[in-house]
Amino acid sequence: MANYYNEINKMIEKIVNKLLIIDKKGFKIGKKNEDLSLLDILVLKNIGTNNVKSIYSLVKETEIDRGLITSIINKLVASGYIKKEKAKEDKRVSMVILTKEGEEVHNKILKEQSELLDFILNDITLNEEKAILKFLSKINQKIT
Repeated sequence: MANYYNEINKMIEKIVNKLLIIDKKGFKIGKKNEDLSLLDILVLKNIGTNNVKSIYSLVKETEIDRGLITSIINKLVASGYIKKEKAKEDKRVSMVILTKEGEEVHNKILKEQSELLDFILNDITLNEEKAILKFLSKINQKIT
């Protein structure tokens, strides 16, 4: 193990704690100044990749259980960020679609994510980027 074991552990704990606190307070992203959780943002981003998604594909791709997805969708519909419709080809399938406001929030999320990544990687060398990627990949493997 490297000499920085304790410092890395402390930093991971600080990041996780800050994320939990921020998530509990909610992110103020939309024009309506509503609080969005990390899961709300994840669902908005996922819908925004195609602009139209079935609820089934959201459950499958996000790995969030159907009950929680339904709750998030209801919140996002009430906020005016998405609308829910039946699929044209199969009326049993529910589709979710970003509204104009939802598209604006989606674009803002992507912009803020890009700015954060630019800030993090701004003065990093290629070898440091590889080390960060390896580090994050190992975390992802362990969590999954």
